[in-house]
Amino acid sequence: MKNKYFRVKGKHKDYIILVKSGNFWNCFFGDAVIIHFITGYKIVNNKVGFPSKVLNKVLNKIGTLNINYILVYELDDIVIHEYTSNSYTFYLNEYLGLYKIKKD
Repeated sequence: MKNKYFRVKGKHKDYIILVKSGNFWNCFFGDAVIIHFITGYKIVNNKVGFPSKVLNKVLNKIGTLNINYILVYELDDIVIHEYTSNSYTFYLNEYLGLYKIKKD
């Protein structure tokens, strides 16, 4: 799962990458921090996971912030969703700072 994440993230650095694994979606590192702050889901071992049944709720929150995202399915199919004004870097920097303060 992490291999898929890194492969796609290497080509799309300014996107949240969500990787499907069974009935869950997962994201890692900076993407996990963004998802943590917009959903309240916990970060465990630099990862946030959530059930497939709440994917639309998560995508709506990502969309409200105009953050580009990619869905990576189990068979390596990907779906890219882009906004004309991508806010990924802004929110990554904002939430990484807040997360560091929160952890200290």
